Amino acid sequence: MTDNSPDKKAQVDEHGHLLELATKAESKKPTDVRDGAWRRARIAAGHMVIIRSHFKSIFLIPLAIVSLVCGIAVTMNPEAETWRYAWGLIWIFTFVFYMNIFIFEWNRAWTIVLLGGMVTTVAILFAINSESFPVWQKLWNGIKALKMDLSGQLYLVFFMFFSFCAFVSWVKTRLNYVVIEHNEMQIYRNAFFGDRERISMLNPRIEVKVQDMVEYFHPFYRAGTVVIHAPTKTIVLDNVLGIRKVERITDRLGSTLSVRIESESAAK
Repeated sequence: MTDNSPDKKAQVDEHGHLLELATKAESKKPTDVRDGAWRRARIAAGHMVIIRSHFKSIFLIPLAIVSLVCGIAVTMNPEAETWRYAWGLIWIFTFVFYMNIFIFEWNRAWTIVLLGGMVTTVAILFAINSESFPVWQKLWNGIKALKMDLSGQLYLVFFMFFSFCAFVSWVKTRLNYVVIEHNEMQIYRNAFFGDRERISMLNPRIEVKVQDMVEYFHPFYRAGTVVIHAPTKTIVLDNVLGIRKVERITDRLGSTLSVRIESESAAK
């Protein structure tokens, strides 16, 4: 049943008017509109982007999920020794992979060296593999001989610890972030307490850097660094998730601003 009450129609009209107003680049927030509603409308219209810089601990979310899955699996079937070792191997390989994100910075050069080394190693192993020296069978036997046996309680402790670290990173991005529009940038510090700095963004220069290829190609994160050169300061935002989406929006914001300035100058 459709609600045709006057209040419902008024809400729809008000929402439609807000969206229409938000699509205009030069629009300012009306005084009777909440900040959250205005932001959602401006972001949907492509005239605003919020950039959040995370701690490295945000990359621990997949490790926390794997720890939870392993903990539940081991707790539900504690007598299956072979499966316990299998879950232990899965966890330790995942742990080593994500610790590499923390310890090393896999730039383009190191990534190419790593991939080249892996391909060369595999090719050599294929070359020396034979009936008298079955390389792959020996490797498989070596992996099966590993007994990575962790208790379900320990997996759950790891899950809680990694989740807490990721939660701290999430909280940080809600307190400190940057909002970019066509004509200005707003820097929020301790946003819950209203600390905010406004900076004019005439002729902005925004750099997008991919310093770690593992972080960038990670399907959950696609992370990189954003460097904003404002007229009075330079701001570096590390571990920005969805870096290419942010780049596309900032490029559109900058180009729209440039076109508007040039057209005004031409008119004069």
